[in-house]
Amino acid sequence: MTSPQYDIVVVGGGSNSLTTAAYMAKAGKSVLVLEKNAQCGGGAVSVEVAPGFIHDTHATSYSGCINSPTLTADELGLYAKEGLEFGHWDAMFTSLFDDGSVLATFKEVDRTCESIAKFSTRDAETYAAFADKCISLIGLLGMGSTNPPLPTAAFLGMLEESHLGRELANSLFCSAWDVITHYFESPELQMHYFKWIAEAMEHPETKGTGVAMYQLLGLCHTTQAVHPIGGGQELSNALARSVQRFGGEVRTEAEVVKLKVESGVTKGVYLSDGEYVSAREAVVACVHPWNLGKVIPEMSDQLKEEMTWVRLSNHGACNQQVSLDREPEFRTDDPKICRETMCLELMKRKDPKEMRRSMDGFRFGELPQKDDISPLIMRASTFDKTRVPKDEYCAMYVYQFAPILDDKQDPVRWEELKQQYAEDIWDVFKTYATNIDDSNVMGRLVESPLDHHRHSASMMHGDIFGIGLPGQLLGRRPTPSISDYTIPGIEKIYLVGPFMHPGGMVTLGGRTTAIKMYQDMGIDLKEGFEGL
Repeated sequence: MTSPQYDIVVVGGGSNSLTTAAYMAKAGKSVLVLEKNAQCGGGAVSVEVAPGFIHDTHATSYSGCINSPTLTADELGLYAKEGLEFGHWDAMFTSLFDDGSVLATFKEVDRTCESIAKFSTRDAETYAAFADKCISLIGLLGMGSTNPPLPTAAFLGMLEESHLGRELANSLFCSAWDVITHYFESPELQMHYFKWIAEAMEHPETKGTGVAMYQLLGLCHTTQAVHPIGGGQELSNALARSVQRFGGEVRTEAEVVKLKVESGVTKGVYLSDGEYVSAREAVVACVHPWNLGKVIPEMSDQLKEEMTWVRLSNHGACNQQVSLDREPEFRTDDPKICRETMCLELMKRKDPKEMRRSMDGFRFGELPQKDDISPLIMRASTFDKTRVPKDEYCAMYVYQFAPILDDKQDPVRWEELKQQYAEDIWDVFKTYATNIDDSNVMGRLVESPLDHHRHSASMMHGDIFGIGLPGQLLGRRPTPSISDYTIPGIEKIYLVGPFMHPGGMVTLGGRTTAIKMYQDMGIDLKEGFEGL
């Protein structure tokens, strides 16, 4: 029996893989995408928890992709041809303390400073100057995120040429907490940004997280907080349709288990049912670094050993999708901003030392005490009524950090812990809400790091960022040897996924893999990338 043949076979149907596939199909290549799940999307997926309630189970913030040329130049026609739309939030991130006070970070620096001034006028003045630094750096950081990465030495050499660049270079070797405490004195502001940095699934006291403060605030003050209308699945569906519009194919429930490599050249892929699919020009693989040696045993022993150095994030998350018969209201002195912020952090107003200590437990596999739980909630349905069957209803996302590995580096036993931990998180949420109890719940879905692991092989042990950030950025993501999306010694294979640059949240990072492929294949970049 003759096996099917394509120019390009793409392993995995997440947003990164679909992005690469669309650009290659746009270049006229015959493309096949193979996705193991029943729907494409990876982390950009939605589910119906109760009838008519659309919830995003993984990615909920899309500010990391909204400035990508894929969208700003509509290079794949996601807006014009596929009807993709985004809704916008007034504030990116707000801390609601248990005494009812709030501290909000807006796109506008002036409004953010007004919020900070309620806690410290000195910090408000300092913040204005610091935010200007971050904004001036976002062009450099943004350009780096939409192109293949420079080697680390070259990037650092470029930074060393200016005073501000040297400050940014220093942040690559210090922690976010170092940066926070260097600039700000008020406990509330310190806690606000400590928790926000931790949303990158890293302990903010880990060396190397300092750069996240500059990137986070630069992004926040230059980019609107957004969500896809209709749910995150709409972005993935639009990408899949663009692949098909350019002549490519997308197959779901098709799990790839191994690549065929002969004499150092990638020939195709084997599926779990035994089917073989041939790739004439290349295989694009979304494969976690820890699994590369299993899928491609022909890799060198040295490279396999290098993959063992790849480090996961500090923690994961226990997520809850809760379908409510009403919008939650909160005990606060500013209900308007609590309603109009994308991310609402429910926090105890206490000594930052307690928050720092509670974060320490995650690396030992320990759950926080109930008093240390500070859930984050998101409610895209507040403004996006396509997500709920009635306007007064609410599709709410509630989550709290959760350990992924214990002190022996074994996976946490989530079958035993999930339900009680979820109840503790839910109980804490209800202490902040004034109009919600269990009778208002119309549907509820709880997912632990183990559930995330089972959903996607990219989320190893529940690491929703793919791999950790410190020391694994730019030309070192995931390792220097494969950061250019290729594997030394193996031809006709390219890598894509959250563990590759730019990585982490939804970035449409498969665009950078496609740029590399165009360059290697001699395709004019102007054919695919109008936004270059």
